[in-house]
Amino acid sequence: MSPSSSQPTFASPDSAGPDSVVASQVAADAVAFPDDDIDAVHPVDPPSGNGPRSSSDGGGFLHAIVFVVVMLAMFINPIEPKTSAEFDRATSSLNVLTLAKLAIAAAASGLGGIALLVSPRTRQLLGSLPGLGLLALGGLFCITSLFAIQSNAMISRASALIFVGYLLFTAMALATLGPRRMLAAIVAGTSLYMLVTWGLFVLVPEMGTFEEYISATETVQRMGGTGHPNNIAKTAIAIGLVSVAMYLGRTNSLISVGVRGPWQRLVLIAIMVLAAATVVATLSRTAMLAGMAAGGVLLIDRLYGRGGLALGIIGIASAAGLVLAISLFTGEGPFSESAVSAVTKSGDVEELTSLTGRTTIWEEAIGLIALRPLTGYGMDSAASVMSREATGTHNLLLHVTFSAGVFACLLMLLMLGWSLVFGATSPQEWIRTVLTYVLVSGLVEDTIIESFPTTLTILWMAALLAPALAGRSQS
Repeated sequence: MSPSSSQPTFASPDSAGPDSVVASQVAADAVAFPDDDIDAVHPVDPPSGNGPRSSSDGGGFLHAIVFVVVMLAMFINPIEPKTSAEFDRATSSLNVLTLAKLAIAAAASGLGGIALLVSPRTRQLLGSLPGLGLLALGGLFCITSLFAIQSNAMISRASALIFVGYLLFTAMALATLGPRRMLAAIVAGTSLYMLVTWGLFVLVPEMGTFEEYISATETVQRMGGTGHPNNIAKTAIAIGLVSVAMYLGRTNSLISVGVRGPWQRLVLIAIMVLAAATVVATLSRTAMLAGMAAGGVLLIDRLYGRGGLALGIIGIASAAGLVLAISLFTGEGPFSESAVSAVTKSGDVEELTSLTGRTTIWEEAIGLIALRPLTGYGMDSAASVMSREATGTHNLLLHVTFSAGVFACLLMLLMLGWSLVFGATSPQEWIRTVLTYVLVSGLVEDTIIESFPTTLTILWMAALLAPALAGRSQS
C-alpha cells in the first residue's frame, strides 16, 4: 500500500520504512498533546517526502473514532450491577446495558476487521508470536464454544466472538493511535467508570454498597454497585499502575507512554489518588498485594543507588510500624487472635490459610474440569455450573481451562510464560507492570478474559502486541 492510497487513515505503508512509522506516531500525538510536550516525546525531525498525511484530515477523524470507542468500552464494559453475592447468579439478558456493550463490541469488531484487511501495521502486530498466540487462543474459544453446555451455549459463543473482535480492535488501536494515546483513552474511560462507582457508593449507598457475608450472621460492607468489589479493585489497581507508568515512564521510543506536560501529570496524580481510594473502599487484599508486586516491578529500574536504599528502608520501617501498631491496638502479639481480626474480615485465621475459601473453590473447579477436560463448559459458564459460593474459579489457568479445555490452558500457559520472560523484563514500564499484575493476580483471581473485555484484558493484549510495533520501526 502506498502512502497516497485510498486508505491513508491507518498510516501504515510498508514502503515508507521507519520514517513513516515515526511520523504516524507524531501525527497521532499532536492531537492528544498539542503543546511543546510532543517534542519531548518524539525528538525527531519530521521526515520529508511521501510520509502519511497529517492527523488533521481523514486520519484525524479515524483517530478520534478509535479513541472514543476505546474510552466507551473501558467505561461501559466493566459495569455489572452488584449489591450482594446473589447478583453473581444472574444470567445475561438483553437490557439496555447489555445492548450498549454489544453495540460497542460490534463497532470495535468492525473497525478491527477492516484494519485487518487494509492495514499492514495491524497485520504486523497480529503476525508477531504473541499476536499469533492470542489469535490461536481466540480460535480455541470459538471452536470449544460449539460444545458449551446448553444453558450457556449462546453466551459462550458470543463471548468467544467478542474476544476475537476486541483482539483485532486492540491491534488496530495500537497501529492507529500508538500506545500512548491508546493508554490515554483507556485511562479516561476507566476513570469515568470509577467516578460512577464512587457516585453510587456515596450518593446512593443502597445501590453502591456490596454486602458480603463473612459468616452465617455477619456481613461486611464493601464498595460495589458497578461490579463485584474484587473486579472494581482489579480495574482500579490496573489504571493506577498505568498512570504511574505514564507519569514516570520513558519518552524515547515508539512504544513509550511517558508524558511530561504539567497539566497531564497533574491529571495523572488525581487518577492515582482516585484509584488508591477505590482499592481501599473495596477491601480487596488480593488486589492490593498483586498491585504492590506489580508496582515493585514497575519501579525496579529506579531502586538502585541511594534512592532505592531509602525506599527499601522506608518499606521495611513501614511494615515494622504496621506490626507494632496492630500489637499496640490489640494489646497482644502480631499473630494473636485479636491481631488476626485486624487484618481479616471475619477474624478467623482460617480465612488466611484457605485464601478466603479459594482452596475449596479450586478443588471444586478441578473436579468439574475432569468431567469435560477437552472442551470445558464454555466462556462465562462458571457462575452457572459451580456452586453458589464459588461463582468463578479464582485462578486464571483454571478459568481458561474451565472455559475451553486443557489445550486452551496449555496455550495460556505459553502466553503467561512469554509474559514472564519477555514482558516482565521489558524496558517499558507500562508493559512490565501490566504483565506482572496479570501474572500475580492470576494466581488467585480469574483476572482477564471476560465476556466483554475490560481494562486489564485490553491492557494485557496491548502489552503483548506493542513490542512488535517497535520491532517494525527498526526493520
